[in-house]
Amino acid sequence: GGGGGGGGGGSNRSPGGGGAKKKKKEIVTLLDSKRSYNINIALARFKMSHDVIRDALLRMDSETLDEDKLVALAKCKPEAGELDTVTSYDGDVSSLGSVEQFFLKLSEIPQVQFRIDAFLFKIRFEKNVAELQEMVDVLKLATSCVSESKHFKTVLEYILALGNYLNHANKKKGCAYGVRLSSLDKFKGMKSSDQKTNLLEFLVVTLRKFKPEAAEFVEEFKVLPAAAKLDITFLESSVGKTLGMVNRIGKAAKSAKTDGTDRFGPVMQAFYDEAKQKMDDLGSDLKSAIKEMKQTVTFYGEDAKKVASSEFLQYFIGFADSFKRTGDMLDKKKELEDRQKAREEGKKSRSPKSKKRHLGPGAAIAKAGGLDVKALLGKNKNKKDKNKIGFAMKSLRSGDSSKIRAALRRRQKFGTIKFKNRGASGKKLTRAKFEQALLSRIQKNNQ
Repeated sequence: GGGGGGGGGGSNRSPGGGGAKKKKKEIVTLLDSKRSYNINIALARFKMSHDVIRDALLRMDSETLDEDKLVALAKCKPEAGELDTVTSYDGDVSSLGSVEQFFLKLSEIPQVQFRIDAFLFKIRFEKNVAELQEMVDVLKLATSCVSESKHFKTVLEYILALGNYLNHANKKKGCAYGVRLSSLDKFKGMKSSDQKTNLLEFLVVTLRKFKPEAAEFVEEFKVLPAAAKLDITFLESSVGKTLGMVNRIGKAAKSAKTDGTDRFGPVMQAFYDEAKQKMDDLGSDLKSAIKEMKQTVTFYGEDAKKVASSEFLQYFIGFADSFKRTGDMLDKKKELEDRQKAREEGKKSRSPKSKKRHLGPGAAIAKAGGLDVKALLGKNKNKKDKNKIGFAMKSLRSGDSSKIRAALRRRQKFGTIKFKNRGASGKKLTRAKFEQALLSRIQKNNQ
């Protein structure tokens, strides 16, 4: 009977008995599927539980949640509507999806969205303020550079002098007291009459000759391009937004409730006290920098209300660039000329040297004897004879017998001196003997 009962019991098992498979628990999702997918991927990189993330936010623990994790967390933070959706769910919480359960944990933190933003802002604050301060410093440096550069003032003095000299005939233009910045770019377009040079080249050459140190303004102006890229309106806005966030954090820290687990109040209050002072100093520094820039714009004769700092600084950048390129061009031109000159001198040095003529005995005697040619010529009153004797003496000194013979062929008489091209024996005289005989007769005639 027992067996039958057992058999009967086996035949009457219910579907939910131990022999049947359990149904898989259904997961409930309340959020957008694509957003849930992206958040799940981000949370997987944290490699920490939802509870650990929540507790780190409550403690404001920057070691557990560093900047990279906070950046990812800021992208995953729940929106107000999403928090309402999750917290209003009245079903089995354990059946909710991973993202929904994560949002439930975050809902336990007061003002969780603002806390994540404030936490990230705190970590990035020093870096952001340093960047803003650097931009302010660049603006201040550019302002002092263009307003205090002694070298550039020297350049302007020469430009003014050149302009007044060129326009001296014009009573209005030739008596200027200053230089318009817009005219600086026109110098390279003012050509000389032969079109071979321009006024900027002349300015560079003149300054190199009389005030070579003035060219140092080009090096000084290297800080200007960075300042010209600054958008002062954007800079003012960035400083204002940063200060605004600091003030919001201060208010939130003041009203925060502090307990053993939530450390937002004391941590952010200490941050606010320090950050507020830094932002006040930065704001004052920026206002001062903008004021000085506007004063400098006015100093150079421009309208500070119409001319932006970037446009104003571009005048100086453009002129410095043209000045440098002109100087480089002149240096290259001189280098090419020096090379050409060296090549020509090299060709001359390599060419065969002309052989020096051998001085004949007569010329050597005249040189060694120290004949006074002027005195010799002075004893001959006849002008033609003087010229011929001078020609003969010059030929003797150079040892050029061909010229002497040419003179003898034209006329065989120099004053009272008679010459024969043959000796007593009737033979033709050699060149050396001929010159020696000629010199002895000249000397004898003038004793």
